[in-house]
Amino acid sequence: MYGAVKLPFGDSGKIAYIVRYKKTHVADAEEGGGHSDCILPGGAPVGYFGGGLVNAVGVVYGYSHFLAGRPQYVNLSDARATPCISTVLVMDVGRDRAERFRQSWLSMRAKTDGFTIMGNNCSTHASRACYAAGVTRSPEISGVDTPTNLYNQIIKENLVPWRSLSGYLEFKPIQSGPDELMMSFAVTLEATQIATEGGPRKR
Repeated sequence: MYGAVKLPFGDSGKIAYIVRYKKTHVADAEEGGGHSDCILPGGAPVGYFGGGLVNAVGVVYGYSHFLAGRPQYVNLSDARATPCISTVLVMDVGRDRAERFRQSWLSMRAKTDGFTIMGNNCSTHASRACYAAGVTRSPEISGVDTPTNLYNQIIKENLVPWRSLSGYLEFKPIQSGPDELMMSFAVTLEATQIATEGGPRKR
């Protein structure tokens, strides 16, 4: 372990893309390919999940959904116990683009379009938000829609400064409100790897 790191969300224009069960910056996701989630400006966790096996309904998860259905994604003790290591790509996009990232998720929550394992899944929806924030050049993932492919596309296109951290994640609300996607959260990562940095301002 490399100690606890407080991730920098708030008014800084930072957002993040998460791949679950991805142990390092260069590793592929395990556990059937992992899962794509995101962190909104302010620190709120968000992701897209399918419910049911036939005609699956797509649902945008907020913090309470994670806590009830995937506690290892938001709670430190559950993450350790599973174990669930997440690799978090923190990106500096500025406040305006960070807000576009949030608005993309709010739009997807208001009008979902089902869920399929291939082509309309957690990574597909994360990719749409990344494109809205100018993190990728296309709303489509290069290759099959998987968490690792989207992660690699963001790195390869190199449009924004980024920092990659791996470890056990925890989210704690620091305010209350009627909409979890608009709330502020303290986000802490118990690091299992040394951070990697890159992007257009790095040499």
